[in-house]
Amino acid sequence: MSGFNERIEKLRGLISELGLDSIVLRRNPNLAWAIAGRAHVPTTIDAACFDLIITRDSVTAITNVIEAPRLIAEEFPEGIEVQTIDWWQGRDALLPMGSKVGSDQAGAERKDLGTEIEILRASLVEEDVARFKTICIDAAVALGSALKQVESSDREIDVAGLITHALWQSDLEISFLGVAGSDRGHKFRHPLPTEAVIGDRVSASICAKRKGLIASVTRIVTFGAVSESLIHTYESIFHVEAAMLDATVVGRPFSDPINAAIAAYPTNGFDSDEWTHHHQGGPTGYLPRDWPANSATTRLIAENQAIAWNPTGKGVKAEDTILASGGNPTILTNDPDWPVFTVNGRNRAFLLHR
Repeated sequence: MSGFNERIEKLRGLISELGLDSIVLRRNPNLAWAIAGRAHVPTTIDAACFDLIITRDSVTAITNVIEAPRLIAEEFPEGIEVQTIDWWQGRDALLPMGSKVGSDQAGAERKDLGTEIEILRASLVEEDVARFKTICIDAAVALGSALKQVESSDREIDVAGLITHALWQSDLEISFLGVAGSDRGHKFRHPLPTEAVIGDRVSASICAKRKGLIASVTRIVTFGAVSESLIHTYESIFHVEAAMLDATVVGRPFSDPINAAIAAYPTNGFDSDEWTHHHQGGPTGYLPRDWPANSATTRLIAENQAIAWNPTGKGVKAEDTILASGGNPTILTNDPDWPVFTVNGRNRAFLLHR
């Protein structure tokens, strides 16, 4: 069975379970998951360029005459019937309504299944696991290759340009790009790039997307002499991350890794409230994060679920994308040419010294 059919069968199982006639998908992440493709045109709005109607025996896309040719040629898998409207028309009139229709978006008296559908796509099918592994490696390598070109005299926006070029060269879109030089790295947790010169250190974070799936990675480069204090702090944040990774167990709640981080911060030299200054990450895949996990999250970690933890403190951050599997998550965003060190038996990205 193809990956597309596996994903659609998950939705049909929900139709049968709830006694529905159909499900309508309207949200970008769910549509990208369903077709394993791009559901957006502008990346700045939540509205997708098509809607998908799934019944027990059909899948129909509703889109306009502008998007239909490209979607059919480049995005839609076989098995989708396409209905088009004029570009000045809205799609709502062609969508089923009422209590026997489920949707990932509330409205039109449809049953709101946003949470249920999010849970369905949490566990990646094997075809998507294979695709995601490639995406994650490509994202890490692209980021690494860009950062190896950076000079201490570059501005943050120059670094962003290098990263952007490398990502697009690898067929990766940008969902998020953060760059902080030595002056801003301690000040802001989400440092959008500015004209500031980076100086003796730069941290870069990306959420890079291909056909809907998103890889999250952070790397840090240093120039000149590196203090023992920085090395110790950098290693310490990865010990916090290691506690989170050890607690990332399929079938356990997302609160477990968060509570592990809360306990690990003070034992690794950080303030006990460090965790309150930035979210610690959470489930990913078709959004940079579906939601940030917290100490009270009861949602369970699924098999083959993509997750990106990102503990931060004292101007450093540990961030890679992992795949939950049993009790031993796999780190996916690996760059074979980036320096590593070992933490709790795992190879982790080290500082790159230029």
